[in-house]
Amino acid sequence: MNKILVSKEVYDREIPKKFVKEIADKILQELNLDNVELSISLVDNETIQNINREWRGKDKPTDVLSFPLDENAPSGYKYRVLGDVVISLPYAKKQAEEIGLSYKEEILRLLIHGILHLLGYDHETSEEDAKIMFSLQDKIFLKLSQEV
Repeated sequence: MNKILVSKEVYDREIPKKFVKEIADKILQELNLDNVELSISLVDNETIQNINREWRGKDKPTDVLSFPLDENAPSGYKYRVLGDVVISLPYAKKQAEEIGLSYKEEILRLLIHGILHLLGYDHETSEEDAKIMFSLQDKIFLKLSQEV
């Protein structure tokens, strides 16, 4: 059983917290992860731009940011804490239109991407790493996109 915490700072009826929680749980199942804790924040462009500027030195909004938790969970805590995924809903909505996905499909794609980063996958250090990460991302997306 996974613990998925969703905070939604943007009013958007198309993407309910329940949908995000359920789809995140399915992604974790596809990755054979159980007893993990994951935090997901759904924010606006201004908030994600502030976070991107503070943590990555990039003063612009983006679609998704991931913050892996490197430390071990407190002794006796039953979950492995993966970290935080932050998604800008307005950015995701605009991007979905640009790349020809439904809004929910784009949220799914960004959640998969963010969770893979929490697990240590990276697409910026080498072409080989990028190939591995995007191949797994696409495989999970193809399977789960039929459910959104």
